[in-house]
Amino acid sequence: GLVTEFPLDILLNIIKLACSTYYYHLKQLNQIDKNQSIKVEIQAIYDEHKGNYGYRRITLELRNRGFVVNQKKV
Repeated sequence: GLVTEFPLDILLNIIKLACSTYYYHLKQLNQIDKNQSIKVEIQAIYDEHKGNYGYRRITLELRNRGFVVNQKKV
């Protein structure tokens, strides 16, 4: 079996690597989700104010709604 072919420490390293890679990708996906919800929220704010809001006011409004976001992103 596998155990006889590979020393245990190598196997453990492979498993550790797999786990950290998995969590890294999970975090990336969460990031994408968060960006998506921010975009939806920006669109909503923009529509609510008939497009009269610039990025500064949208950023402030987002913060009021609990989104932490950089002006540059907006």
